[in-house]
Amino acid sequence: MGVEITNPGSQSADAIEAELKGLGLFFTPLDVPPVENTSHWHDFSSVFYITEGSVRLTDVESGTVHEAGPGSRISVPAKALHHEYSAEGYKILLGTTKDPATFTGDVNLPPEDLPA
Repeated sequence: MGVEITNPGSQSADAIEAELKGLGLFFTPLDVPPVENTSHWHDFSSVFYITEGSVRLTDVESGTVHEAGPGSRISVPAKALHHEYSAEGYKILLGTTKDPATFTGDVNLPPEDLPA
């Protein structure tokens, strides 16, 4: 399964936080600076809502390019190879299966390290 994007519409930050925590995810608001990265993957799954700005997210496996802005809900499974571009940066409400307090170093892992 790859990257999935839906647009459930405007929701309050409290409702989003409750949803993400209800899924058993660690909740973190995050300001993402302007970004253009290469293909990478994570050893955790994430679900996030964009609250400001926009991002172009490419699912490398399918080749699908997603454009997402405020109100978009993005789900990225662990080990899903993807890359992002945002000229202005964006703000998200993030839920992850791994506690962000345990992150050390770069969480963007290179394609050559992706387990088969």
